[in-house]
Amino acid sequence: MMFLIPTAMGLATANCYVAFYRNAEQPFRRSLISAAILVFLFIAVSTEVLGLFNLINRVAIAVSWAILDIALAVTWFRLESIHGLTFPTIAKHWLNGTRNFCQELGAFTIAMLAVLSLVTLVVAIAAIPNNQDSLSYHLSRLGYWIQQGNVAHYASHIERSISFSPFSEYVHLYTFLLSGSERYFQLLQWSCLAGVLALVSMIIRLFSNSRAALRIGLCFAATLPIVVLESMTTQNDLVVAFFVLATVFFVFDYIRNNHLASLYLIPLCCAVGMMTKGTFLFYVLPFGTYLLISMLRKPVFRKHIVAFTAASLIFTLALNVPYWYRTYEIFASPVGTISSGNQNTFTGPADYVSSVSKHAFLHLGFVSPGNQYNDFLLNQLRNLHAAMGIPLDVPRLGMPFKMNKLNFNEDFAHNFFGIWLIIFSIPLLIFTRLPKAAKWYGWLTFLSILVFCFFISYQTYGSRLHIPFFLLAAPVVGLTYGSVLSAWSARLLPFLLWVAALPFALLSSAHPFLSTKWFFEKIFPPINSALHLNIRVDAANLNLKQESVFYASPGRLFWGDHWPGTETLLKQVNALNPQKIGFVFTEASFDYAYQFLLRKPGRTFAHVRVTNPSRMLEDPAFQPDVIIAEKNEGAGFDYHEKSYRLTMESDGKWLYVPIK
Repeated sequence: MMFLIPTAMGLATANCYVAFYRNAEQPFRRSLISAAILVFLFIAVSTEVLGLFNLINRVAIAVSWAILDIALAVTWFRLESIHGLTFPTIAKHWLNGTRNFCQELGAFTIAMLAVLSLVTLVVAIAAIPNNQDSLSYHLSRLGYWIQQGNVAHYASHIERSISFSPFSEYVHLYTFLLSGSERYFQLLQWSCLAGVLALVSMIIRLFSNSRAALRIGLCFAATLPIVVLESMTTQNDLVVAFFVLATVFFVFDYIRNNHLASLYLIPLCCAVGMMTKGTFLFYVLPFGTYLLISMLRKPVFRKHIVAFTAASLIFTLALNVPYWYRTYEIFASPVGTISSGNQNTFTGPADYVSSVSKHAFLHLGFVSPGNQYNDFLLNQLRNLHAAMGIPLDVPRLGMPFKMNKLNFNEDFAHNFFGIWLIIFSIPLLIFTRLPKAAKWYGWLTFLSILVFCFFISYQTYGSRLHIPFFLLAAPVVGLTYGSVLSAWSARLLPFLLWVAALPFALLSSAHPFLSTKWFFEKIFPPINSALHLNIRVDAANLNLKQESVFYASPGRLFWGDHWPGTETLLKQVNALNPQKIGFVFTEASFDYAYQFLLRKPGRTFAHVRVTNPSRMLEDPAFQPDVIIAEKNEGAGFDYHEKSYRLTMESDGKWLYVPIK
């Protein structure tokens, strides 16, 4: 049944092409992006509607997609008869457009992008999802939603699973139920990166016909280390980046070309973008303000401002209020309480400068002999804070600061070369001759990260939260460097970025294409020692030494060096053949990993002895046959009129069974 989704995408793309874009520039890319937004909107709306009737199951979802496909097919036949265009005809137009685009990029650039895309695609399909956040809350939600037949909140020790925005998981829910497999989970982020690259190319083309700008901008976006690593995961930063860039493209397309379709796609992007991740708002706020000011200034736009504003509010609220309300009922806040520590609390201007500087320095660190480079930068940051009269590390401004060296994990990798290219693009943006609209785009991009730094405090994993900014900056980097570099330099820069990005595609610490165990045991130690890089490569460094995803077992990919102890416990659980399994977890427990390895027909899971406000949702009739705990609950306890005793402890995990 999985074919229902690509069928919908194909029909929606064809309908958008014929109805809106057949005479526009870049018609195929415009049609594809618009179709993706409409399909995403359908997923968001249909999930909420089906959930109201407890119809989150394979049959109901397949029927809903079949209805969508039929509706799109009927629409296509009507458009075909009106405009006299057939599928073979428009497919030929798309093929010609794709061929022209590839000629613009050149064979060398196409080859570099293809290698990165192919490697990450293979890993995304072959690897079992094992990102830490995904195991804790991104994917763990799916099992409970399917179990209860709706997307209502449930009792959970992991507050993020019942308070963080759910859209990406709605997509995973559909692909899992339609295919019966986890293999499609990581394709969402990979596909969104493909969409982002299409949008980057479209934004550059709004302002320039320079081939150098196009090549540099696309390669900059595709080779950012954190982007490469996240494209192989089930996180949601690339998904929200897709909606951010789509919104920004439609803003400038409407202002420059007066495309009404672009104006009314913005509310749809805003609605689903907010449903994906709250950071969407910070990145689009400057561009939204720019759009409103532009609409107020020009009479030709002014007549649409009321309808546009109303549509934006109605779509965003209609789509998001149900989830916000469910969260509010539990936590007395529409966004929960778990993310409160990520917010800045300012007492003066120096606090804001501190936030901006720490967010920037997060990406400036790198490896060097004796760590001299990082020590120098850290001293400059400390001197800046001393001059302002505030500590470098203060709780109201985020986590304790730490300079990065070199990290191959999708939560912590930073963009060393990317940040320096962006920094040097600022004077270029001032002095190079670019269209006025391009300069406005650039300054609004820089303003977007300043807005982000105002609201969000420094975090060691902040690099992934910066993904939308770096991708927004890709057209700026392409346009500025493309206008000043010589022909050979404009070809060399993308190649150097590609070389620097390739290790991240091949040697991810979470799911490597090649074995990192071989690299970090045989190749890297002599380099580390000779250059005095002082990089830890032992087990404490996020299980850095991993087998290739083509050989590692799911358990090893989930728990790394802790797998043997966990395997012992899980074997004991299965030996008891329980039908109902209770979990006592911490916020960081790998909920999905337990579900994946213990899943059997008829077996159900639930969080028990929950201590946060969601305990009100615990089912008093649920009496587990076993309880797995990642917190020591003592020798025994009573739960729902049953007494449980400790029977096993293994590697920080406790197994409790009923006393008969």
